[in-house]
Amino acid sequence: MATGVPQEPEPQAPAISHHIGTILYYLQNYRIVVVSAAPGSGKSTVLPRYLANYGFGPVICAQPRLFAVTVASSKPGQERESDDVWFTTTRVLIDMLCCDRPAFAAAFRTIVVDEAHDRTLCTDLLLGVVKAAVATEEMGHLNVVVCTAGGPEDSSLSDFFFGAPIVAFQRAVHPVAVHYSRGPMLDMVSAVVEEVTDIHRSKPPGDVLVFLPDIIRIREAYEKLEQLDMPGLVLCLIHDNLPKEFMDHALDPAPGGSRKVVLATDVAETAVLVPGITGPACDGLQGGGNQAGSGGRRRLCGALPPALHGGEYAGFQEHTVPHVKRDGGALNKLALMLKRHAADGMPGFELLDPPVAPSLENVVAELVTSGYLDKHGKLTEKGKREAYDED
Repeated sequence: MATGVPQEPEPQAPAISHHIGTILYYLQNYRIVVVSAAPGSGKSTVLPRYLANYGFGPVICAQPRLFAVTVASSKPGQERESDDVWFTTTRVLIDMLCCDRPAFAAAFRTIVVDEAHDRTLCTDLLLGVVKAAVATEEMGHLNVVVCTAGGPEDSSLSDFFFGAPIVAFQRAVHPVAVHYSRGPMLDMVSAVVEEVTDIHRSKPPGDVLVFLPDIIRIREAYEKLEQLDMPGLVLCLIHDNLPKEFMDHALDPAPGGSRKVVLATDVAETAVLVPGITGPACDGLQGGGNQAGSGGRRRLCGALPPALHGGEYAGFQEHTVPHVKRDGGALNKLALMLKRHAADGMPGFELLDPPVAPSLENVVAELVTSGYLDKHGKLTEKGKREAYDED
């Protein structure tokens, strides 16, 4: 039972603070709630701590990317982690739920699945595992909060979780000036270098966040900008393969009079905001090439001081396409992940967007032929190596 009554939040408090009473009410009465809110609302960093403070702890919050876990768990002014609030990746939470359910049931009272709209393979698998878990007697006491950035996924997630209520709101945002490139970017890295150079030489003070599709292009852009040796320009990288100390460096304020430029994959838009950014630039290729991804980055800009936002998205999908539907090999990977966690035999397990039966049968036959599964449908050693979940 929740303890205490939420106090009236300060006007400048995170947007989530103004809705915590409704969220707590739904958790008390329905045990599962979908929270739909834009970046910067506090659903990733503040909500788990609120839940613990009001009697729903211990809370475990899963993010799809390690960078988001690093930032959420070390939010300025908050303890890194306590006995009542844990931050982890979706991959680790899947392992915890599948390996030792009794221990998990004894350790936690509330699960927060953040960035559910991201629709990675791990996120989809986690949603199915959580749904199956809360339907069991040993884990029926668990509360579940599913967080999204808004959109058509909200109603799908509500239906998926037994008609769970939805708490939807947007935070107050700054105006965003959108500037499109004058034509096709034939050389993405050179275009990024040109844009950053122009911003540094002609725009007011403020840090810049540049989205690029992969680590190779990030390193190319870093090397070209470094060669220009522009005074007052501090370069940082963000991707999930970075050691933690490099992630921390990207979050540190730039020295006085300097402009920080953060070159990042889409880990920088997920769940957390990079402090100090006033000029995001986007290649338009993140998030599976969809307008929802661009809208998310535009909302990210609006959660920051007045911003510039570059990129053209005409012809892209309007909403996020699940990874399993936009990658030809993803269904094979998902099938191996299901086998690794024995989720395919888990009572009550289902996927938010289940593949059609003939497709799955074809995939299993292909995996057997390729040596990833044996003739009984069990993982071979080769299959075990490939079945490792990716955050």
